[in-house]
Amino acid sequence: MEKSSQAREHMAREIDRFGHMLVTRWDRSLAAHLLSLIGQLERDSSARQEAVLARECQALSALLQGWLLQNSDSPSENERYDLLRHHLGIVSQLGMMAEQPLPSDSYASALSRDGPHLLYLWVPDSLDTSNLVQQLSCYGFLVKTMNQASKLAQALQAATPAAVVAYTEFAEGDPILTLADTICALCPLLVCSTRYDFEARLTAVRAGASGFMSWPLLAHELIDNLSFGDLGEKRDPLRVLVVEDMASLAGLYANVLGSHGVDTYQITEPARVLEAIVQFRPDLILMDMYMPDCNGMELARIIRQQRLMDGIPILFLSVEKRQSIQLDTLTLGIDGFLTKPVAPDELAVTVINRARRYRKLRSYMINDSLTGLLNHSHLYAQLEYEVLRARRDGRHLSLVMLDLDHFKTINDTYGHPAGDEVLVNLARFLRERLRRSDLISRYGGEEFAIVLPGTRQEDALRVMEALRQAFSRIDQRGGGQTFRQTFSVGVSSLASAEDTATLVQQSDDMLYQAKKNGRNRVEAWPMPEDDGRQ
Repeated sequence: MEKSSQAREHMAREIDRFGHMLVTRWDRSLAAHLLSLIGQLERDSSARQEAVLARECQALSALLQGWLLQNSDSPSENERYDLLRHHLGIVSQLGMMAEQPLPSDSYASALSRDGPHLLYLWVPDSLDTSNLVQQLSCYGFLVKTMNQASKLAQALQAATPAAVVAYTEFAEGDPILTLADTICALCPLLVCSTRYDFEARLTAVRAGASGFMSWPLLAHELIDNLSFGDLGEKRDPLRVLVVEDMASLAGLYANVLGSHGVDTYQITEPARVLEAIVQFRPDLILMDMYMPDCNGMELARIIRQQRLMDGIPILFLSVEKRQSIQLDTLTLGIDGFLTKPVAPDELAVTVINRARRYRKLRSYMINDSLTGLLNHSHLYAQLEYEVLRARRDGRHLSLVMLDLDHFKTINDTYGHPAGDEVLVNLARFLRERLRRSDLISRYGGEEFAIVLPGTRQEDALRVMEALRQAFSRIDQRGGGQTFRQTFSVGVSSLASAEDTATLVQQSDDMLYQAKKNGRNRVEAWPMPEDDGRQ
């Protein structure tokens, strides 16, 4: 299979090389040679049941044959740069990528799904894990504890967890180390131990462990490990918007990126791009440069005119090889150029590295430095977008204002580091319990704001009441002591608010009402009796 793929890639590159020579200068003998190469690729694709590639080879062959039959006339430069380059780009790119498999990352979707996260906890019977399990449940994790290899193997066959968390002392013959390869093929393995020495850490790495933690294990330490580095990227995969008018090519690009754990959203109609950006919130836009009706440069200008979209990196994919044209695109704020045909590995490495860098830089600009949540100004800008979209589409939207109760007392009693830890714990808690589509921000001090798109006010009320109860059961630590913390909530929705400012004011008023009524409660703006949307 590997030799076959290499031969296919070589054939695609040869077609691209000779085709590009023909685009710049018409030559009948060169056209005949290119026609022969395309015929070979077509026969190979027919044998492999690759109907799309075979069809595109036939279209390119027909174009060349038609020109060759014109004994006296040769195709114009415009025809070559338009028709020939277009068909050439499709054939060479399909030829290079047609054998790409479907996404094979078996646990990225399990880690990024909404709802309770399943964890398998491997510990000896002698260790008490009841408090750890209870604390993790508050953060939205369903924990199954076991210590028999057969039961773990059965559980892994029944359902793939977000991770297996295993206690070990790294003794010879430890069952968890024996099972490590099987576990790591399905999901991340995180180990915890009372040993902290280098040999233990080396053994964990060689076993394929994705994380190493000390025992006794604290719930927030485990959550931090699941949110860090590669594991964090699996739980919240990089998002790439693929804009390509040919659906088969868009699918191939998506499959290549999906096999590397990247979430993709495919758009074949440029008019739908702005809406897709708002909904999908991509870390990068991979865009074909030449599309009918609206080319990539025009679409890039439209995107760059939108204030909240201006910084999203745009990577062009094109058959365009002229350096002068490529340089012109950079003046539009384009972040890079991939020339078709692009090899799968080159596509994945280029896209992932640029998307990862943008996500990191963006977090520095728009996120609160302590909690990692959106800051006040960016939350308000995103809220305005969501309100406009909800109004336009007739969708529901609710806004939550949340404030930690008696926060000054925490700082005075346990110290400011304990207060900061409570803020971070609340941020962890909200990220774990809410949907990825929800917008969560630190609004200021100990106050937080949450935008719930597509959510009725009564549903927001129900969700926040459940979260209020769960957070009050989480152990907080400060000054060597353990304590519990509560919060108060105000809720409003577009059922009663005509604009963004009114929505914020109503939620804030309800938060004040919750505090006035004794704190540690949820209050919602009175619903209009005649509103048919709720």
